[in-house]
Amino acid sequence: MNQTKHWSKIALATLVLVSVVACGKSRQVKISASDVTRATTPAKLPADIEKLWKNRQNEQDLRQVLVSLEKFAIENPQYTDVKVMLCRGNYLMSDGHLWLKLTGDADDDAKVKEESIQFYDAAVNWCEAALAMNPKFRDKVVKDGLEVEKALDVLGPEDIDALYWRYASLAKWSRLVGFTTLLSNRSKFSAMVNRVKEIEKAMGKEYFYAATLRYDAASNALSPTGDKKLADKLFEEAIAKHPNYFAVRVLYAESRLKGNEDKFKKQLEFVLKGKPSSLPEIEADQIVEQRKAKKLLDEL
Repeated sequence: MNQTKHWSKIALATLVLVSVVACGKSRQVKISASDVTRATTPAKLPADIEKLWKNRQNEQDLRQVLVSLEKFAIENPQYTDVKVMLCRGNYLMSDGHLWLKLTGDADDDAKVKEESIQFYDAAVNWCEAALAMNPKFRDKVVKDGLEVEKALDVLGPEDIDALYWRYASLAKWSRLVGFTTLLSNRSKFSAMVNRVKEIEKAMGKEYFYAATLRYDAASNALSPTGDKKLADKLFEEAIAKHPNYFAVRVLYAESRLKGNEDKFKKQLEFVLKGKPSSLPEIEADQIVEQRKAKKLLDEL
């Protein structure tokens, strides 16, 4: 963790502060002012980094690869895909490995949650760095001084990964920080996901296993004023579209089915019996979701 913090500080030192989120607990939005040209091909990562990334279902491998990826990203700032990997890797550390350490005891969980907040914040920062590789977006934020959410119209298909995972990371960061912060950022979540939907429409295909459909389901499930019946309907639609994508079943069970033991068990047992390799590109993430499913069942 100390190494990760070390490289994070170096990376953030190369960024320029352009705005601060107000209301609730604030986080600094950092967008690079450099004019590095985005590479047109993915980065060719060293074999040891590739191996660690493939095994990111192991916490120590993920911690180690985050250090290596940060070093690589600093030395090779042209690769947007590496910045997105760092965003998703930091997200997985919080949403997966650290979530699994939560016990329900306030004192024990306090340190875990604080570390989770730091990883989610790092995830947001790396996604913002990836978005800044779009020169039109960067100019709007840096030169024109617009908020990130006011500059989303210039983002396209090549930016959708960074945009979606920025939303996901900022949403989880906000929820952990507290209700006031979550409430103050709701409009930001909507703006980002709406732009993802527009890009999906332009591409003619959905993004990442019905990601925006899951957003609509979760936002209704988790909001005090959300339509719970609609949430259930949307979760079921997302599951029907991608039955082997475990995360949606875990989220559905955790957010909506705790009062219905049969349905709760049905979704989570499906995950436990499933094959993570059914979606090879995210096999490691699937393994982590299986562990989350087991934890929820054990706590029943």
